[in-house]
Amino acid sequence: MQTRKEYIIQFVGLSAGTHLYDFNIGEKFFKSFDYSEIKQASILVKLALLKQSTMMVFQFEISGTVKAVCDRCAAEFDLPISGNYKLIVKVGGSETGDEDDDIITIAANEHELDLSQFLYEYIALSVPIKRVHPDNLKGESTCDKEMLKKLNDFLIENEKEEKSSDDPRWDDLKNINLN
Repeated sequence: MQTRKEYIIQFVGLSAGTHLYDFNIGEKFFKSFDYSEIKQASILVKLALLKQSTMMVFQFEISGTVKAVCDRCAAEFDLPISGNYKLIVKVGGSETGDEDDDIITIAANEHELDLSQFLYEYIALSVPIKRVHPDNLKGESTCDKEMLKKLNDFLIENEKEEKSSDDPRWDDLKNINLN
């Protein structure tokens, strides 16, 4: 992964209080990550940084779309994503490293923080596990109609095959009344 300077926050010169940042993240950002599942995206990240004397609180608000393949019809579409995440950074602890997923500690002599990895992880967490075309205003699927028809044809044939392959030796057991 390449470090990109536009995602590095220089916090040493910042005054105590809230500071706001906006990041527009696209295809170029995800190319810097090896093995990234996300290849194309148009994402806006609004960051609110609350700086205190020994701690910083980063509040990420993520919204936008990523290119995804529909799990139902296998067509590519723009999947809307959104999410809110909080990262707490303690400055000057005796130990540096990860204490928790949302709390990290950095050395007192650090003067900047690279947010690239955190941005990538928070965007990846915002992508839902189930990726299907959204329904239209009438509640109908916007998936590829031709592919859905093929799937329905297969499912109906598959159900018929299952019914015909029932073993007749078990038919009498279906008639047992357990009450």
